[in-house]
Amino acid sequence: MSVKDEFQSDNTEEQYLLFLAGGELYAMEALIALEIVEYSEVTKIPMMDSYVKGVTNIRGNIVPVIDLIDRFSLGETVIGNKTSVVVVNYSDDDQNFQIGVIIDEVYEVDNISNANLRAVAEFGSKVDAKFIKNMGKYNGDYIPILNTQTILNIDDLSKLKG
Repeated sequence: MSVKDEFQSDNTEEQYLLFLAGGELYAMEALIALEIVEYSEVTKIPMMDSYVKGVTNIRGNIVPVIDLIDRFSLGETVIGNKTSVVVVNYSDDDQNFQIGVIIDEVYEVDNISNANLRAVAEFGSKVDAKFIKNMGKYNGDYIPILNTQTILNIDDLSKLKG
Protein backbone atom coordinates (compact mmCIF):
# COMPACT_ATOMS: atom_id res chain seq x y z
CA MET A 1 0.00 0.00 0.00
CA SER A 2 1.45 3.36 -0.95
CA VAL A 3 1.66 6.33 1.40
CA LYS A 4 -1.04 8.03 -0.68
CA ASP A 5 -3.38 5.00 -0.30
CA GLU A 6 -2.65 4.88 3.42
CA PHE A 7 -3.41 8.61 3.70
CA GLN A 8 -6.82 8.14 2.03
CA SER A 9 -7.78 4.87 3.69
CA ASP A 10 -9.02 6.18 7.05
CA ASN A 11 -11.81 8.72 6.69
CA THR A 12 -13.12 8.48 10.24
CA GLU A 13 -13.17 11.75 12.13
CA GLU A 14 -12.53 12.74 15.71
CA GLN A 15 -13.74 15.88 17.45
CA TYR A 16 -11.11 18.27 18.74
CA LEU A 17 -11.19 21.37 20.88
CA LEU A 18 -9.14 24.00 19.05
CA PHE A 19 -7.75 26.86 21.09
CA LEU A 20 -5.12 29.56 21.14
CA ALA A 21 -2.25 29.50 23.62
CA GLY A 22 0.69 31.85 23.33
CA GLY A 23 -0.81 33.12 20.09
CA GLU A 24 -0.58 29.66 18.44
CA LEU A 25 -3.41 27.30 17.47
CA TYR A 26 -3.46 23.92 19.23
CA ALA A 27 -5.94 21.06 19.50
CA MET A 28 -6.84 18.44 22.09
CA GLU A 29 -9.35 15.62 22.01
CA ALA A 30 -12.73 17.17 22.76
CA LEU A 31 -13.89 14.20 24.84
CA ILE A 32 -11.40 14.86 27.63
CA ALA A 33 -12.49 18.50 28.05
CA LEU A 34 -15.14 18.51 30.78
CA GLU A 35 -15.87 22.22 30.65
CA ILE A 36 -14.43 25.60 29.81
CA VAL A 37 -14.66 28.35 32.41
CA GLU A 38 -13.62 31.96 32.55
CA TYR A 39 -10.20 32.43 34.13
CA SER A 40 -10.30 33.43 37.78
CA GLU A 41 -7.49 33.95 40.24
CA VAL A 42 -5.74 30.85 41.53
CA THR A 43 -4.36 30.17 44.98
CA LYS A 44 -0.62 29.62 44.69
CA ILE A 45 1.00 26.49 46.09
CA PRO A 46 4.53 27.02 47.42
CA MET A 47 7.50 25.12 45.99
CA MET A 48 5.75 23.90 42.82
CA ASP A 49 7.20 24.26 39.33
CA SER A 50 6.32 27.59 37.76
CA TYR A 51 3.86 26.03 35.30
CA VAL A 52 1.69 24.79 38.20
CA LYS A 53 -0.05 28.09 38.90
CA GLY A 54 -1.98 26.80 41.91
CA VAL A 55 -5.51 25.64 42.57
CA THR A 56 -8.95 27.11 42.04
CA ASN A 57 -12.48 26.24 43.07
CA ILE A 58 -14.62 25.18 40.13
CA ARG A 59 -18.16 24.22 41.09
CA GLY A 60 -17.07 23.06 44.53
CA ASN A 61 -14.07 21.07 43.30
CA ILE A 62 -10.52 22.14 44.07
CA VAL A 63 -8.75 21.89 40.70
CA PRO A 64 -5.01 22.32 40.08
CA VAL A 65 -4.31 24.80 37.29
CA ILE A 66 -1.35 24.70 34.93
CA ASP A 67 -0.10 27.28 32.45
CA LEU A 68 0.29 25.45 29.14
CA ILE A 69 2.75 27.97 27.68
CA ASP A 70 4.92 27.78 30.80
CA ARG A 71 4.73 23.96 30.65
CA PHE A 72 6.15 24.24 27.12
CA SER A 73 8.95 26.53 28.46
CA LEU A 74 7.75 29.34 26.17
CA GLY A 75 7.08 32.00 28.82
CA GLU A 76 3.82 32.59 30.66
CA THR A 77 0.26 33.12 29.48
CA VAL A 78 -0.72 36.77 29.52
CA ILE A 79 -4.11 36.94 31.22
CA GLY A 80 -6.64 38.82 29.10
CA ASN A 81 -10.39 39.17 28.83
CA LYS A 82 -10.72 35.96 26.74
CA THR A 83 -8.40 33.85 28.90
CA SER A 84 -10.10 30.62 29.92
CA VAL A 85 -9.44 27.45 31.85
CA VAL A 86 -10.19 24.15 30.14
CA VAL A 87 -11.03 21.59 32.81
CA VAL A 88 -9.65 18.29 31.56
CA ASN A 89 -10.30 14.77 32.78
CA TYR A 90 -6.94 13.06 33.34
CA SER A 91 -6.75 9.33 34.12
CA ASP A 92 -3.72 7.75 35.73
CA ASP A 93 -3.54 4.23 37.21
CA ASP A 94 -7.33 3.89 37.65
CA GLN A 95 -7.65 7.32 39.25
CA ASN A 96 -9.35 10.29 37.62
CA PHE A 97 -8.26 13.85 38.20
CA GLN A 98 -9.62 17.15 37.02
CA ILE A 99 -6.88 19.53 35.94
CA GLY A 100 -7.35 23.05 34.64
CA VAL A 101 -5.31 24.27 31.68
CA ILE A 102 -4.96 28.02 31.08
CA ILE A 103 -5.47 29.02 27.43
CA ASP A 104 -5.64 32.37 25.63
CA GLU A 105 -9.04 31.67 24.13
CA VAL A 106 -11.25 28.96 22.68
CA TYR A 107 -11.17 28.82 18.88
CA GLU A 108 -13.82 26.17 18.15
CA VAL A 109 -14.71 22.49 18.32
CA ASP A 110 -14.34 20.76 14.98
CA ASN A 111 -13.67 17.40 13.36
CA ILE A 112 -10.32 16.35 11.95
CA SER A 113 -10.23 13.24 9.79
CA ASN A 114 -7.84 10.51 10.90
CA ALA A 115 -6.56 10.58 7.31
CA ASN A 116 -5.33 14.12 8.02
CA LEU A 117 -3.17 13.13 11.00
CA ARG A 118 0.60 12.95 10.68
CA ALA A 119 3.41 11.88 12.95
CA VAL A 120 5.32 14.54 14.83
CA ALA A 121 8.71 15.57 13.51
CA GLU A 122 11.39 15.54 16.19
CA PHE A 123 12.51 18.99 15.09
CA GLY A 124 11.10 22.22 13.70
CA SER A 125 8.59 23.01 16.45
CA LYS A 126 8.77 25.44 19.34
CA VAL A 127 7.10 22.79 21.53
CA ASP A 128 8.96 19.65 22.65
CA ALA A 129 7.76 16.70 20.53
CA LYS A 130 6.91 14.70 23.68
CA PHE A 131 4.00 17.10 24.28
CA ILE A 132 2.52 16.57 20.79
CA LYS A 133 0.55 13.45 19.91
CA ASN A 134 0.03 14.16 16.19
CA MET A 135 -0.10 16.95 13.70
CA GLY A 136 -3.58 17.46 12.27
CA LYS A 137 -4.40 19.16 8.98
CA TYR A 138 -6.96 21.87 9.67
CA ASN A 139 -8.00 24.52 7.15
CA GLY A 140 -4.96 23.71 5.02
CA ASP A 141 -2.39 23.99 7.84
CA TYR A 142 -0.98 21.43 10.23
CA ILE A 143 -1.60 22.16 13.90
CA PRO A 144 -0.28 20.30 16.96
CA ILE A 145 -2.70 17.89 18.61
CA LEU A 146 -1.52 17.78 22.20
CA ASN A 147 -0.52 14.68 24.12
CA THR A 148 -2.43 15.46 27.31
CA GLN A 149 -1.22 12.29 29.02
CA THR A 150 2.32 13.69 28.91
CA ILE A 151 1.47 17.34 29.50
CA LEU A 152 -0.75 16.58 32.51
CA ASN A 153 1.30 13.71 33.93
CA ILE A 154 0.32 13.82 37.58
CA ASP A 155 3.73 12.60 38.77
CA ASP A 156 5.45 15.50 36.98
CA LEU A 157 2.88 18.05 38.15
CA SER A 158 3.09 17.02 41.80
CA LYS A 159 6.89 17.17 42.08
CA LEU A 160 8.12 19.82 44.45
CA LYS A 161 10.94 22.07 43.34
CA GLY A 162 14.15 20.82 44.78
